[in-house]
Amino acid sequence: MTREKGTQKARRPSRIKTPEAIFLGQLATQQSSKYRMAQGFAVLFAVSLVLQAWALANVFSDMALHQSFSISLLVVGLLALLIRALANFGRERICTSASRNIRYGLRRQLVSHLTELGPARTRIEEDAALSTRVYEQVDALDDFFSRYKPQVFMVTLIPCVILLSVVSISWIAFFVFMLTAPLVIIFMIFVGHKAAQANRRQFNVLAMLSNQFMDLNQGLAELKRLNRTTEARARLSDSATAYQKTTMSVLVLAFLSTATLELFASLSIAMIALYLGLGLLEILPWQVGSAPVTLTQAMFLLLLAPEFYLPLRQLGNDYHAKQKAEAAATDLLEILDARAHATAAEEREPVAQSNLASMVDQLTSIRFHNLSWCEDGRYRFSPISAVIHQGQRIWLSGESGVGKSSLLHLLLGFEEDYQGQLLVNGKPFHEVSLAAWRAKLAWLPQTPEWVNGSIRRNLLLGIETPSEETLQAALVESQCDAFIRQLPAGLDTKLTELGAGLSGGQMQRLSIARALLSKANIWLLDEPCSGLDKETAQAVLATLKRVSKGKTLLIVSHDTHPILWADKHWVLNKGGLHEQPIQAIA
Repeated sequence: MTREKGTQKARRPSRIKTPEAIFLGQLATQQSSKYRMAQGFAVLFAVSLVLQAWALANVFSDMALHQSFSISLLVVGLLALLIRALANFGRERICTSASRNIRYGLRRQLVSHLTELGPARTRIEEDAALSTRVYEQVDALDDFFSRYKPQVFMVTLIPCVILLSVVSISWIAFFVFMLTAPLVIIFMIFVGHKAAQANRRQFNVLAMLSNQFMDLNQGLAELKRLNRTTEARARLSDSATAYQKTTMSVLVLAFLSTATLELFASLSIAMIALYLGLGLLEILPWQVGSAPVTLTQAMFLLLLAPEFYLPLRQLGNDYHAKQKAEAAATDLLEILDARAHATAAEEREPVAQSNLASMVDQLTSIRFHNLSWCEDGRYRFSPISAVIHQGQRIWLSGESGVGKSSLLHLLLGFEEDYQGQLLVNGKPFHEVSLAAWRAKLAWLPQTPEWVNGSIRRNLLLGIETPSEETLQAALVESQCDAFIRQLPAGLDTKLTELGAGLSGGQMQRLSIARALLSKANIWLLDEPCSGLDKETAQAVLATLKRVSKGKTLLIVSHDTHPILWADKHWVLNKGGLHEQPIQAIA
């Protein structure tokens, strides 16, 4: 009972805060030491502000009343001004550094999480939209961490310090400050809510624009062949126009917020100035013939009045940064909340890693026993039972949509919500160390994925750097050496993500070379001949036949590209998995 009450108390704050606010707060705690240092500078800033106003008020009043000039007070005022400027500079530098560290760390976390999700990341968004989230929307958090969060402390500290300084001088000025400050805050929240909605619309339109641009870029050659580039250009232009409109709506709200806050602050300062002016003229209706404050005190209050509203106005200007950050956090949380099955498996009760590693090194069999994958009430593939022995080369065929690629995703460890049993050397797959397992896997997808960089960099990405002799041997074995020698820069030739400048067959041969360099003994291939003409496909398959000897191979391919040299031919359909003699295809 006591534990339940404690749990309820602990959960109460989370009911008030939104998930986005909690997420941003957790990120901010990563740099709590820097924010505490920034608060120290803020305290120094507030003290120097009051000291500056007091010194200058005395200097001005002495000049007006006594025609005297105090050098010492002027020096104190100027010194306070210098300290204030240095304190503000140090605070901003520290907050900028904290924001940069938070964003860099978050971006690494997102990229790592998307890597663990593997192909499952496409359930969240297409790659172009995900890249927009990882870069654009993470950067959208900058103003929140560098400006808004430290300003929240300033908007509490400085008005409180000024109110304490004012209350002993004039109760009326104190109440004017107390009554007008909430008006600024209320309007700031109202406009900020509208800004949050506008920012969410802007992020959605930007994600759609990114996806369209990537799709059109990938299909540009086909669009030219079909003479449909005009329609594609018009569609992209419409999306760009929509993004312009959403961006302008955000700017309109930002300008409206700034103008209104400036109006409220100016009216409040004018009220203070009017009260002090009438008081010094001794014509206040309730105090005729006497002044409520001295000239020095009046100058002091006038100098502090703009400073009282300045943090509120600045927070109002930065409040849209909070709403923008929460809008970005919504999409970022969607990525982080997506379950990474690889991580879930690693977090289970650990098994002796040395035993698992040796088990993978000495692979003898991969067994499926009534293995199926049912998601959202729909079977990704029907229950299957089969076994792959070490060194066997299996050809898996079947109609589109029956689950061939899904089976490969299970073996890659990207999904674990399957039914039935998946056994490696007789051990349940979820007990296998995924790091050790994946170190023995080579994965060749339908469309090889590359990064901007040289051919050499792409071949060696993610593996230990081999010797030059080993690299050249892999190129010869995969039949890449001939076309690489013809390239102007050889292995240093630049590649784009789409492999611009190389044919489909050359890209697949580079993928084979990359698999050879990884020294993996288990190869998983998903439609390696997809999109290739018959002659090129046969050449790629002939290369695979030669280099995959002694490897455990599971290759997905349609009957249009038969793998006649495979040891077994499995056919997957809605009824399950069936073995078919290869001679029947031949």
